[in-house]
Amino acid sequence: MAELNIGSIIGELSRRYGIRLDSSDPAIAIVVLNRLLLERASEELTESVARRLAQFEASMQRVEQRAGKLLAHQVSEAAACVRAELQNDIDAAGVTAAHLVYMVDRAHKRPVIIRWLAAGLLSALGLLGFGFCAGMYLHP
Repeated sequence: MAELNIGSIIGELSRRYGIRLDSSDPAIAIVVLNRLLLERASEELTESVARRLAQFEASMQRVEQRAGKLLAHQVSEAAACVRAELQNDIDAAGVTAAHLVYMVDRAHKRPVIIRWLAAGLLSALGLLGFGFCAGMYLHP
């Protein structure tokens, strides 16, 4: 705090109110005493506020650490859920892809089977016809 100037206080009292005091007057001692008490109270308040701010900062750090741990835990749980959902999607896509491959394979096999059946039937008819012809020719 600024230094207390007793002379300026005495001059101001004299100028404003017409009261004449000297530096040894008890009223001046009360003013100085009040000033000292005010300075002491101000110092104690400043120290108390500084302690409270330090406690608050320490408390905020603990809260930040707890919030960080909680956030990390929630992110970990969310990541596990995302991984599980992705695995389910991959599994479902695999089943769907396997079914599609089966259907395509089946679709491609059907014409081949039909061709072989047709070729077999034609061959059988050809052999049957050849057999009749050979039988007619060889049998008089």
